[in-house]
Amino acid sequence: MSKGKILIVDDEKLLRWSLEQNFKKQDYTVITASSGTEGLDKYKEELPDLTLLDIHLPDITGLEVLEKIKEIDPNAIVILITAYGDVQTAVKAIKAGSYDFVEKPFNMDKLNILVSKALETVSLKKEVTELKSKLSSEYGFDSIIGESPEMKKVFDMIQKVAASDASTVLIQGESGTGKDLVARVIHYQSRRADKPFMEVNCTALPESLIESEL
Repeated sequence: MSKGKILIVDDEKLLRWSLEQNFKKQDYTVITASSGTEGLDKYKEELPDLTLLDIHLPDITGLEVLEKIKEIDPNAIVILITAYGDVQTAVKAIKAGSYDFVEKPFNMDKLNILVSKALETVSLKKEVTELKSKLSSEYGFDSIIGESPEMKKVFDMIQKVAASDASTVLIQGESGTGKDLVARVIHYQSRRADKPFMEVNCTALPESLIESEL
């Protein structure tokens, strides 16, 4: 099973081959390109998990390729390969959205560690995105059952509150009527859905501590 898909964009044939063999031995799927234009075409076709991109290419610069990749996917993980001592270009690359950079000649072991950490970042981002999607679906309006006129009023109110910038919402009702569920639906259908939902059981707190806890 592949550990991830890596795109290598470099015009040096020997370096491309060396990097390709290195990552294939570690069970990565590897795609290569010898120019910026070819690299962009391969990126669009393959949508790799990580791109190793040389700054100096025969047609367009690596920085230009980086910018175009970021237009396709703002979250793309790109590691720039720069010439030794080219600090100014490396700084530009980081500002343009590069995950990191390595200088030629580079240590293969250090590069392997950097790539591994970068791909862990990709994996975590995917997990977070999937979890957010699951929570949003789980706590959608379909999770509240009811077709009576009163419940339709509740749905309308939830939609209005979720779409608002209200920072404080008071939900009242008898025990077992679904106040907690309504609170979760409001949260996960609002613009604040990417923030944590914090649940506090006030009945378990002494009256003197409630204010400080909140």
